Amino acid sequence: MPGRLDLDLDLDLDLDLDLAVRGGRGRSARYNTEDYPKLAPIPPNVNVPTLRYAPGWNPEYRAWAYVYDFIASFVQPHAGGGVDLVHPIDRSRDQINAQNFFPVPNEPAAANRLDTPAKMRDQITGVLDASIDRADRAREIIDQATAPGALRYWTGLLHIDPSKETNTFLLILVARKIGEFVAMGLKNHYSMRRPAQVYPWIMPLIDGPDTPSFPSSHSLQAHLISGALKLALPTPEFWPPAWPPVQGPLLPVLPAVTSAGETAKALDVLADRVARNREIAGVHYPMDSAGGYYAALYCIYWLNNNVVSFQNLVNASKPELSDLP
Repeated sequence: MPGRLDLDLDLDLDLDLDLAVRGGRGRSARYNTEDYPKLAPIPPNVNVPTLRYAPGWNPEYRAWAYVYDFIASFVQPHAGGGVDLVHPIDRSRDQINAQNFFPVPNEPAAANRLDTPAKMRDQITGVLDASIDRADRAREIIDQATAPGALRYWTGLLHIDPSKETNTFLLILVARKIGEFVAMGLKNHYSMRRPAQVYPWIMPLIDGPDTPSFPSSHSLQAHLISGALKLALPTPEFWPPAWPPVQGPLLPVLPAVTSAGETAKALDVLADRVARNREIAGVHYPMDSAGGYYAALYCIYWLNNNVVSFQNLVNASKPELSDLP
């Protein structure tokens, strides 16, 4: 359906955020176009083109090239020749399983397993406690349930115009798309039931997408978008964090680095709020938000150290954000 892209997953990639960059290229039909081919000379007088397609083509589709580079960066050469592909989903899963900040569902190899009724009660209690804010945040939650609604919060926060801050806008889309790829792979692995499937009294504000619960894709994508943008900011700070990260104050159960600049702080707050809103809505557990954030931190660490095309895009975005505090 044009114009509706779920932040978790929807194969219709029209975000309706690039209206300003399309110029006169609309989506409505042109009438009586069959008359023009009838008037064309036969045989056609044409040459093989020497120009390539303009490099600034639709950024939503162009972002897929960075997903390819992200996946390819996990190729590891053999000492004696040849290569191995360590799947990025497997690598992200291993990082989640090794941490002890939050419980991990359906995973015997996890250091902190969700394996007792007491741990499950803590997660359900977290969702119930969060629901007290539903009335205050209902419109925001509904607005952020789709990608156009959610991404407008980042473009609004930084006043990003897709036709002007083209590199920054592409960086947002790249982070969203890589986050979607990682989130769907992890969801498929952990296959955790949604909160209302475990405890019906939750009565969610909205229906979550038809995907497993852990980790939260909103949390993963939100923190990956904010983390990527923080790399392009002019304010020096300890970002991205070293891996593995240490416990910090950003969210009580999450490892975090305290941001230095005002824009970085605002980006942290926005990502946290998007993630928290899904708990308030009743469609995610606290551990889902934590898992998404942890995976996003790992993706930022990996991208910043191993993916040249991503590093180049971050550097290209820096002049567009150079005046931000």
